[in-house]
Order: sequence, then structure tokens, then C-alpha cells
Amino acid sequence: MIDLSADIRNLSSSLSQEILDEVLSDLIELAESELDVYVEFINGDNSYWVRTPEEELEEDEDLPFGIIEIGDDQPTFLKIVAFAHEVGHCLFYKDGAFEGVNCTLFTESAAWYLGYHFMQEHGYFIDIKEYNKELEYAIDLYRRSENARDAK
Repeated sequence: MIDLSADIRNLSSSLSQEILDEVLSDLIELAESELDVYVEFINGDNSYWVRTPEEELEEDEDLPFGIIEIGDDQPTFLKIVAFAHEVGHCLFYKDGAFEGVNCTLFTESAAWYLGYHFMQEHGYFIDIKEYNKELEYAIDLYRRSENARDAK
């Protein structure tokens, strides 16, 4: 195991692969224990958070709150960024304040915000310029998708 005490202060794509792998592993353990989720790697470059249906949680209290699926076909730093975002989705739904909101842009933006702050609260400071680049790219894709749907 690597001593991450200094290295995790500022996460960026310029860190060594070894450090980024260790950070991702630590983040997965943190989320699984603190947020009651499972984390899995899936084929491809997309990542998702899949919520366990409420009725299943009511029937079986041993089920996780959901599953975070991380696309394995991307650099480790981008896996960390995607992971932060998916953690944000989990936090968004755990909070429950916006349970009935169906606005994709709001939900996605909130997930980017909540995930980033979760990482900071636990001592992982993702380079904001790199995080913002991925955030803007993702939000732009959602915006285009929403506009295409509205045009029909």
C-alpha cells in the first residue's frame, strides 16, 4: 500500500498510475462502507449509478442502496472523476429533497456538485479544471439530448 497522505491532496491526471489506482481503490472502499453501495467495473467507457428499487429495500434490508458501475475502458483518473459523479447521484437520492424532480440537467448538475464535495470532505481534492472539463462535456451531451427530444 502506498502512503497517500501527501498525494491525495491534489488529484490530477499527472499523478502516477500506481497512485491513481490506489486512490480509486480507497474511494471504492469508502463509498461501499459509507454509502451502502456496491461498486463494479463494467465494459466500456460509461459509468452509472443504479438505485435499488424502494420496494426491494423494504423487503430485504441487507440489499445495498444501489450499485455504482464504472466503465473500465478509460484512464484511471477519468474513472475517479466518473466515480465522484456517480457518488453524487447516490447522495442526491439518499437526501430525498428532490425525490419527484425529473429534470435531467438539474439532476446531473447536482450529482457533479455533490460528488465533488463528497471527495473533498474525505480529503480527495480533484483538480477543478480537469473536473470541470469533464462536467462541461457531460452536461453538454445531456443538453443536446434534451434539445433533440424537445425538437420531436
